[in-house]
Amino acid sequence: MKYTLITGASNGIGKEMAINCASRKMNLILVSLPNEKVGELASELAATHSVSAEFYECNLTELGAAQKLYDWTVEKGFAVNFLVNNAGFGGVGAFEKHDTGYINAMLDLNVKATTLLTHFFIPELKKNAPSYLLNTSSMAANFPVPYKSMYAATKIYVKNFTLALREELKEFGVCVCLLQPGATPTNQVVKSQIEGGGAMAKISVLSAQEVAAYAIDRTLRNHAKAIPGFKNRMSLAAAKLLPSSVKMKLAVNSAKNYE
Repeated sequence: MKYTLITGASNGIGKEMAINCASRKMNLILVSLPNEKVGELASELAATHSVSAEFYECNLTELGAAQKLYDWTVEKGFAVNFLVNNAGFGGVGAFEKHDTGYINAMLDLNVKATTLLTHFFIPELKKNAPSYLLNTSSMAANFPVPYKSMYAATKIYVKNFTLALREELKEFGVCVCLLQPGATPTNQVVKSQIEGGGAMAKISVLSAQEVAAYAIDRTLRNHAKAIPGFKNRMSLAAAKLLPSSVKMKLAVNSAKNYE
């Protein structure tokens, strides 16, 4: 039996991806932090859509967590043919104000967990081809973002990592897609950031449901990128025409509203 594994599946874009995949009759493995009621979501989706929905709770920033998750799927005999690396987090503020715990956690989740899970599951994806890999990056991966310097940098890593893997894996029947959403109001913190960010932050807002549906559809159609929202795609095209100094000034003016 084939499964779609989604990290960060208890809320926001990840939860909406799970709902979308279940509606397509795809069996699920939902991964989240402990005590986020992901088991309830799995049970609800299994009952509503008549699919198999398993769940696994862990903190992917912890040493060895990605390996344990992979080992668990092997022990259970779950054949993963769709891996969605969606877990991640962001934040705002001057880089020097972040403590080392924050820095390590962001690197461990946004970069290391995505990299390790991809590494562990590639042999499974090859074996279960045709298969799919979807990695969540951000519109922030397209340029440096002052006051979101670490977040943007981690998402640049995810972007380049994913696009390179697409070329490496296409001959094995593995379709690799990069998701680059704009502002998505997934929780109160993000909603506050969008409100505080002014027009630049608000122009790209889409619901988590819209982002998830677009991302899953583009991946299944074997597109290289999923950039949800016409305004996001147009603003990205327009940004390529602006001098770097102008783009940096716009980014600084927008980001400073969060401070």
